[in-house]
Amino acid sequence: MLDSYAVKTEYAVVLAHRIVRAPVEDDMGNMLDALKKSGLANDKKAKQVEREKKQQQHRGLKDGGGTSTQEIAADLRATEAKQSVETQVQQRLAQVYLDAALGDVNGRKKFYFQTPERFIDAIMLSDLALALLERGKYAIVANASQDDYIVVKRATALAIEAIDKKRVIFFKRQES
Repeated sequence: MLDSYAVKTEYAVVLAHRIVRAPVEDDMGNMLDALKKSGLANDKKAKQVEREKKQQQHRGLKDGGGTSTQEIAADLRATEAKQSVETQVQQRLAQVYLDAALGDVNGRKKFYFQTPERFIDAIMLSDLALALLERGKYAIVANASQDDYIVVKRATALAIEAIDKKRVIFFKRQES
């Protein structure tokens, strides 16, 4: 007579051979049920295995998913450096804009230009300012708060362009 362990093992082997495709989540439940029926597995062992899987996943998330203090410190330094550079750029632009705007350029002629957002805008200029703008002696740049446009001299436009090219809206290059 065969002992019960051999019968159960033989039954489990027969069940394992019946499963042709690789087990997936749904098959795992069916296989577990079959092993429970055969007596090779019970609810207690299944729960223990499930608990161990969850603990292992938790440890993996805890170890691999977290950031080390060195990574946090590096990110903090990078953020501080970026803010420092932005502050320096703002200070340089503020210095250039201090005496940038020309006051005697307003007039009765409209000068149309395209903004960085692809809108057509116009500025009212005097005849002299319009001529100097077309010759490249003046330029149109975004003001310090970038909500309006101002006319500046060529040297100021070049200084602003060296800091931030996006702020220079219209600047005719002089041909040499």
